[in-house]
Amino acid sequence: MVHFFDQKMHGDFERMEDILADASRHTRAACEEISQLPYEACKPLQRWSGDLDKHLEQNSLLTEDFRHATRSALREMAKLEPELAPGLIDDAMRFLRDALEASYRVCDLLAAEQAIAKHRGNRN
Repeated sequence: MVHFFDQKMHGDFERMEDILADASRHTRAACEEISQLPYEACKPLQRWSGDLDKHLEQNSLLTEDFRHATRSALREMAKLEPELAPGLIDDAMRFLRDALEASYRVCDLLAAEQAIAKHRGNRN
């Protein structure tokens, strides 16, 4: 017996909004983890954490400024001693990496969409 399901496979083009929402969720989760760090661990991250909060408020997760703040926060966190906050640092870094990846993915999809539209326009 064979079952056929009338379900379409959805690619990332159809999921762009979801991927961007994931970037927001991951950034919020990272900021929450960072806010729970002890002061000596949190102090070097304050600037970047503030920038990340600003990008969340402005819904500007597709900008190079957001990606710069995320990469900078990741670099600062990589310098921290894991013993300062077991688990929190690793979790925050994972959330930031996921947010960064989602931001890049949506930007790549938008660029591909524009390139395809341009190519199709040139053919007509």
